[in-house]
Amino acid sequence: MYICVCNAISERQVQDAIAQGANDLGDLQARLGVATCCGRCADTATEYLPGGRYAAEVGAAAGGLSGPVEVTVLSRVAVREVA
Repeated sequence: MYICVCNAISERQVQDAIAQGANDLGDLQARLGVATCCGRCADTATEYLPGGRYAAEVGAAAGGLSGPVEVTVLSRVAVREVA
């Protein structure tokens, strides 16, 4: 399920960011870009943070991970010349 449609951020991405240490909406914005466009997803994203309605799901999604987790982010940018 998408949490942020504007930036195509999935529930799993939000859960992973929280499992890796994101503690508040500002952390999710910095790590993922959630709620940085229209902002309508801010309330839903916040529900995954500790104390939120879906916080228990984050722990289950982490699968018992503990300690530092290395994440590699790959991006691809296409540049087109306009006549």
